[in-house]
Amino acid sequence: MLKKLKQWFAKSDEPVPESDDSDFFAFENPNFLTDPDRIAKLLAEIETGSPLCTIQIEGCQEDFSSSILGVKLDKNAIILDELVPKHGNDLLLRSRSLKLSTFHKGIHLSFNLSAIEIGHMRGISYYKAPFPDRIFYPQRRRSPRLEIATLEIPFNGIVQRTGMSIGGYLFDLSRGGAGINIPANRARVQRGDKIKGCQIQFEDYAMDFDLIVRFVKPIGQSSSKVQIGGFFESLSSKSQSKLSYFITSLERVEIRKQKS
Repeated sequence: MLKKLKQWFAKSDEPVPESDDSDFFAFENPNFLTDPDRIAKLLAEIETGSPLCTIQIEGCQEDFSSSILGVKLDKNAIILDELVPKHGNDLLLRSRSLKLSTFHKGIHLSFNLSAIEIGHMRGISYYKAPFPDRIFYPQRRRSPRLEIATLEIPFNGIVQRTGMSIGGYLFDLSRGGAGINIPANRARVQRGDKIKGCQIQFEDYAMDFDLIVRFVKPIGQSSSKVQIGGFFESLSSKSQSKLSYFITSLERVEIRKQKS
């Protein structure tokens, strides 16, 4: 389903050059991108990476999760998936604005979106907003990329729809969800599937949960490997606390590396 949505929200044929962190404009604050072309390039890169994003809505202390479905360079528009948990969608419909945060190349970035419109396709809601005027993106040369994959955290679960088991290793982890590399999609995982009885282990703690799949995509054209990403469900309060502490520890390590 995500592949069809990606095709529906396909970008224009305009090529997107590779970004170069050394290509700073002398008049730009190095912590912010304000040039429209550089903003467009960065958003296109983020969309290709399909990271899970944290969504904050003014007046609400709770964080929500989403992902970028598409970036339309020809219309300067960004397309977002529904929010999880679901009640965040009602809040967004009232506010029509949000703050989005995620990681790109191991660096935290964030930006505000306003004038948000809602759309529907095949029973699935999505949000459309103009490109932000600026993006907080404190770029640093030689800053290491945050490689969750190197931690080799195993993942396993059972796809509820097919009853087939699935296993792999995490490449992405947040307080709201995870991304997993799997050798092949033999379990026929699709967007919207629930993977039951999932478990990952970190710092000698085994975390049990269900995962709601939000994207499925191949890793390269000639490889059978697949990446899936989704949001946690049925997390115990203890698991939430352990996960938050673990991620905070990783973030502190990354900050120390960037400052060195």
